Amino acid sequence: PSSMRGNVMPGEKITLDQFPDGTSPYTLAIAKYLENLPADPDYLPERGTIHALMNLVQGRMLEYLADRICREFDIRDSVLRKRIVTVLLGIFSDEFFALFRGKIDLSPVLVVQIARRIVRKESGEQRFNPSSPTKQPSDRLYPAIFRKYFEYGDLDALLVMIESDLEIQKIILGRLLMTRMEESQVRRDILQLLEADQEGVTPSLFMGYIKSEGIRTLVKKVQSGAWESEMESLKTRLHHMRGN
Repeated sequence: PSSMRGNVMPGEKITLDQFPDGTSPYTLAIAKYLENLPADPDYLPERGTIHALMNLVQGRMLEYLADRICREFDIRDSVLRKRIVTVLLGIFSDEFFALFRGKIDLSPVLVVQIARRIVRKESGEQRFNPSSPTKQPSDRLYPAIFRKYFEYGDLDALLVMIESDLEIQKIILGRLLMTRMEESQVRRDILQLLEADQEGVTPSLFMGYIKSEGIRTLVKKVQSGAWESEMESLKTRLHHMRGN
């Protein structure tokens, strides 16, 4: 019963029917693998299972980062959330996960222990709501995993880095414009400017307006044309930083 979910013991098996609606597909896939393993915490599965669990844990960590972005910008659309996860899968190369993979190579059972932590936590939660602005129970679990196993202690800095990605910025800006602005010529103009951008400078500039002063400032800058000179200044700074 749901009232007992929060009392799952470390050695107790967790079945798929114990998870609430809305549980991450990555978590459910992890649970399915664990369901077929002995409850012994020291049991070492075959190499294929270890590899699969490692990939699923990595995917769940990226999905958590996407959830954080969705909450910050009030993105409630599940399709956009999936798009963000897809972009993150492209951003984070094997180099990002190299340290984690190295730890698993040295101690393969470690990934089983991490996987069990994830399923115990998420089977014991109420429905996870990634778009809720309030802090989630998983906000304790996943930052702790990032610190201990990925050695990324400053998750906020990591999120800032992610939000500087062109595709992520376009997703965020498009959603904000569609939900916070009425249909108008200026909204169409801004969306067109974002779509036409080839260098990634326009989304970065517009995101700066919104994060520092709000969407009204973006509208005023576009209507007055002031954004163009500021964009040229930003381009010059970026070219200088890149050594161009």
